[in-house]
Amino acid sequence: MIKKLVEQFRTLSKYSHEIAKLLEKYEKYMVNKTENAYILERNLSEIEKTAGNMSEINPRESLVSWITQTKQELEKAKEDFRFQFGQQFKEILQNEGKKLRGQYPLLKIDFYTLRLKFEFGEATLYFGPEIEKIRSKIPLQPKVIFETMKKYDSDLRTVKLTPEDILKTLYEAYSRRLKLNNKSFGDKLLITDVLNEFVMLKQSKRFFADPQKANFREYSRVKLSYLLYILKKSDLSDKGLKLYVATFDATTDKMHSIWIPENEHGEGTYYSYISFEK
Repeated sequence: MIKKLVEQFRTLSKYSHEIAKLLEKYEKYMVNKTENAYILERNLSEIEKTAGNMSEINPRESLVSWITQTKQELEKAKEDFRFQFGQQFKEILQNEGKKLRGQYPLLKIDFYTLRLKFEFGEATLYFGPEIEKIRSKIPLQPKVIFETMKKYDSDLRTVKLTPEDILKTLYEAYSRRLKLNNKSFGDKLLITDVLNEFVMLKQSKRFFADPQKANFREYSRVKLSYLLYILKKSDLSDKGLKLYVATFDATTDKMHSIWIPENEHGEGTYYSYISFEK
């Protein structure tokens, strides 16, 4: 069907080109219509003949029919692709002992949310329910998506700090921020301010001797969120630590809140403030 349409349009294009040339020629002789009357007549006959040939070629109806049929075929192909993608991705996760939740276009796996963009052939991976973007424009291929998530998750879970270490450093960071802000022990502080201090406390002597990027130990928001998750699920979370749930307005401002998982099923809470009790 497509080959036939292509041939029809090529032939139509050929005749259109010929008529264009004949019309240009006709216009040239129109400068002196009386003197060129017979030439114009012959030229007009050629135009008429070519136009007649064109009338025998009318691919529009065939094209419209083909477009309608092809749209239906593509809708089925898209449905088949979505079904096939889901089955393959689910199988990969099951083999890894992981559960797939949600429905298109949002899928959830452990801490992560996956937004599928079938129309663009790509996916975006988030930590939490579309909280922190990890990577966008991942090819819409189950294995590629899983490997991307697996690598990130492996790096995230590689934590050398124990809950005791996290609590101790967090306490020290809180204490230092209290002094900087001229506040009393037990007062609330912005959790992001305390976490910034936490990051500085975790820098090596090399960084302070030569504070360049190469010597800086990075702690992303996601990493800090995961460290707080480890602490919260430990028995140490009751050792005077208090977190304050963020207001709705604060949840949209990364400078005033951070999302911390409650479990590995994608549930979590935004917190804005932190304090310690004696």
